[in-house]
Amino acid sequence: MRLMITLEEALETLLGRARLVEKEQVALLSAYQRVLAEEVVAPHDQPPFDRSPLDGYALRGEDIVHASPQYPARLKVTETLPAGRLPEGRVEPGTAVRIMTGAPIPPGADTVVRFEDTREDNGWVEIFTSLPPGSNVVPAGEDIRRGELVLKPGTLLKAPETGVLAALGVPLVKVFKEPRVAILSTGDELAGLEEELPPGKIRNSNLYALAASIREAGGIPLMLGNVPDRLQETVVKISEGLQRADLVLTTGGASVGDHDLIREAMVRAGARLLFWKVSMKPGMPVVAGEAENKLILGLSGNPAAALISFEVLVRPLLKKMGGCRNLFRPRVAVRLLDDFPKAVKQRRFLRAQVGMRDGELAARLTGVQGNGVLKSLLPANALLDIPAGRGPLKKGEQVEAILTGELTCPDSFMK
Repeated sequence: MRLMITLEEALETLLGRARLVEKEQVALLSAYQRVLAEEVVAPHDQPPFDRSPLDGYALRGEDIVHASPQYPARLKVTETLPAGRLPEGRVEPGTAVRIMTGAPIPPGADTVVRFEDTREDNGWVEIFTSLPPGSNVVPAGEDIRRGELVLKPGTLLKAPETGVLAALGVPLVKVFKEPRVAILSTGDELAGLEEELPPGKIRNSNLYALAASIREAGGIPLMLGNVPDRLQETVVKISEGLQRADLVLTTGGASVGDHDLIREAMVRAGARLLFWKVSMKPGMPVVAGEAENKLILGLSGNPAAALISFEVLVRPLLKKMGGCRNLFRPRVAVRLLDDFPKAVKQRRFLRAQVGMRDGELAARLTGVQGNGVLKSLLPANALLDIPAGRGPLKKGEQVEAILTGELTCPDSFMK
């Protein structure tokens, strides 16, 4: 077992042991926010035919070469062509077809003139503008060509990807299964949500916060509940998690106190310990083990520390297990809007809100940065990654931010 390793070393250890989950085929809408498990090659052009992008008249460009408001071209209207219907005949010299948006370009036509540049009268249309051939024609395959590799495995399927799959007529999609994560909280001090809060107890918030984080990362949380600080009960629960899930996650009991039993419980459940302690704050007392080719991670019992450890360590692991190609959040350089008076002895992650100010990205700290403080995570959309040995930090300094949410710019941020 390795002691006090860097975050990068911990990630390398875990990602190198991550096991991909199995694949399954689901209906298109059920694939939303799932990870694609196969290549998607276009079976046909999209659009599949030349079509009109506007309402107007389909005609031959050479018939309107000299058209102008003073000397309009006059063409015979042979039919009206709505979207979804095939033309009845060709566009011959001196004729035009009244065409609607999305309708196929009729044979013989190579140009569409919008209604605003025409005037129709008793079966004839006057064209008041000259356009080169090919104007206002969307060619077949403008968006996607037949045989084109459209989507790669590991792509997270969102609304645009869903639309492309629908346009290509793909009703069933092969995706990776969602990794199942067993969550266990440990500690004599924890009380459930449904009971009165006894003196000296705290609510088991970690179980629910981590379950939500797992869902956001594309996993399925399996709630194993809470066990008191008793070794054998903890072993039983970890063993249950190994049987039911792809990954086991615990909170509490990972530090050095008399009741910190997770490391011993992992070993008794058959695990080989990989590392203990990651050089970062909050969340330093992380312990990792492996049993039955599955990973077990013990996180701090402090609520903010548990969530931040999940964000920087467990989330990329879940993404890798779930087949995703993009494992990490985006990082950006930001300008500090606040002082941070403490020296940073070890790498630290500060909760912050990032947005635009004076034309550049800026970050404001969101409150108390203590290990057990959840409130400062509420307005945060970023974690500031502060290297060891840096600080105190002064307003105006540039630091790196991990974006955990959308950029925001509320009125209070701009002040």
